Amino acid sequence: MAVGLHFLSSSRFPLRRLAALTLVLQVGFSSAETPNLYAADKHWIAYLQAHTPEEVSSILGRAESLLDSAEGYPSQSPIALILHGEETRAFLKANYSTNRALVDQAARLDAYNVIDVQVCETWMRDNSVSADQLPPFVSTVPYGPAVEQQLLEQGYDHF
Repeated sequence: MAVGLHFLSSSRFPLRRLAALTLVLQVGFSSAETPNLYAADKHWIAYLQAHTPEEVSSILGRAESLLDSAEGYPSQSPIALILHGEETRAFLKANYSTNRALVDQAARLDAYNVIDVQVCETWMRDNSVSADQLPPFVSTVPYGPAVEQQLLEQGYDHF
């Protein structure tokens, strides 16, 4: 597996970040490739299996580690993060005080075009959640699993 880690040769790269990136790479990615936030031809979709806030936090941590390790801002398509399970509750305004760190991290990554958080309207309807209960940076899609499948068919890889 080829990994583009040209930034490691820079003396400005702190050892803490190197250790964190090494851990992230060792934990593994769902895809056989290492995500590169600067590869113009690559598109990523977050792979959620457990649908928990902890899993979302782990994905956001990996995305932030990649952003921190790069120089400059990414200019590619953001990582699609489509929520359609219980993890969505962490983003509800009523739960913000409990999940402040997670929501703030997601908002920051969204602002830097690293992720694009979308919530399934079908899940929202089934759980009596309206769009005004979500933070402004979160958009909605009609049916999350179908959108994920469409993105995979369009060539997105799991992040």
